[in-house]
Amino acid sequence: MVGDIVREYVHGVARSDLVKALIRSHQRGDDSAFQRAAKELIDDERRKRHDLVAEQLEAILKEPGHRRRPPQVSSLRPLPKTRDDLPLISLEEPRLSFQDLVLPDPVVSVFESLVEEFRQRSAMRAHGVSPRSSVLLVGPPGSGKSASAEATAAQLGLPIARVRLATIVSSYLGETARHLEQIFSFLDVGSWVLIFDEFDMLGRERGDRADHGELRRVVAAMLQVVDDHRSDSLFIATSNHPTLLDSAVWRRFDEIVEFESPDQTARSEILSLKLRSVRCDFDLTGAAQKMEEFSAAEVEAVALDAIRVMVRRLDKCVTSDHIAHAINRGEARRQIIHHSQG
Repeated sequence: MVGDIVREYVHGVARSDLVKALIRSHQRGDDSAFQRAAKELIDDERRKRHDLVAEQLEAILKEPGHRRRPPQVSSLRPLPKTRDDLPLISLEEPRLSFQDLVLPDPVVSVFESLVEEFRQRSAMRAHGVSPRSSVLLVGPPGSGKSASAEATAAQLGLPIARVRLATIVSSYLGETARHLEQIFSFLDVGSWVLIFDEFDMLGRERGDRADHGELRRVVAAMLQVVDDHRSDSLFIATSNHPTLLDSAVWRRFDEIVEFESPDQTARSEILSLKLRSVRCDFDLTGAAQKMEEFSAAEVEAVALDAIRVMVRRLDKCVTSDHIAHAINRGEARRQIIHHSQG
């Protein structure tokens, strides 16, 4: 009798703890913790042989309105916003993997080690060290920086929180710095891969003669939030113009990865990778040679354009004619961009 009472009391305490965990995770907006607590509650019902209740809870969790929705649609925690109610970040599911990219072995090795450290972060902290959690990717436009950041999120199975540069910069004094603090506070709960493209727009050299007081405050705030970043999220910044970055910014990142324009071999590999779903009948090496100045993104665009030409002409494979047409279009796009920037 006494044993039954004790067991019932223990089960009651355990159940109340699960309910508390469920409510707390919902209040914090921690989606993963909410899912874990809900599943533990279902398992608890099964242990008590309340199979019908467990099945009903499981069905509710799987309903479209209750299961974990794609982050770009919703998040349990409100997104950080400007005073005009504009979101400072957008939430996305990663769509690219490292299998979709052609990267040099040293770059791949760095990302593999970052992913492994993140997965082993608890063990690392138990040994008195922290995993690298802030990464700066530098290199020319179209070299694969943003794509690699997205692939890292896919490898980790984490959603992407992407900074909206257009809304983060404010004309109100001190508001941009406050926006940065809001974004990094959002990372404190749950796990995300925060991607900040064109980071040099905020991390400019403070000694710039065109600088003013507000820009210096923004850079100082950026340095502070990067310094304080110790959450279970990974912060990845990209820059097309690293020479514009303040010297102190470089030291704040745990890892720096440099991307370069693809060489002849890489261009051939990109073409082969992006054309793998169709039959091909053209000189791959010759095509890659004609795109000597092309970025990785531009080579990929050529491959996709060639497929479009093939489909429009009702052909059965990608030929040298299709590739030549796509390369010419690529050159024309490059010229337009060059003149617009010149």
